[in-house]
Amino acid sequence: MVKRIIHVVTNVAHYDDPGEPTGLWLSELTHAYDHFEARGFDQVIISPKGGLSPLEPRALKWPLLDASAKAWLDSPHRMALLADTGRPEDIDPSRFDAVYFTGGHAVMWDFPDDAGLQFLARAVWEQGGIVSSVCH
Repeated sequence: MVKRIIHVVTNVAHYDDPGEPTGLWLSELTHAYDHFEARGFDQVIISPKGGLSPLEPRALKWPLLDASAKAWLDSPHRMALLADTGRPEDIDPSRFDAVYFTGGHAVMWDFPDDAGLQFLARAVWEQGGIVSSVCH
């Protein structure tokens, strides 16, 4: 049976100050996604509101932009996954084995109080699945 994983990314594009950009720390998604893909797992990417997941500008510069993140940036297919993420309401948690919450500073604004994400995490956990996170 193929394992299925929900990756959760942010929708937040800036800190409280709109002049201070933030977003998904790309490599904190790509390392896990690439690892699971190599093992044949089915994966989906969602965000609290669905749609675009902005990228943390600091994570896209040397030395933080590693080979995995660069390969995603260079792939129109991969970037399309981040341009049009699903929403928690679109997911049937009974079909998934794990939830992976990605990192970056932005997640501190949209992950903690999101009822849809809380429902998914609780449902996957209560059916014996894995709930995991990285970074913030």
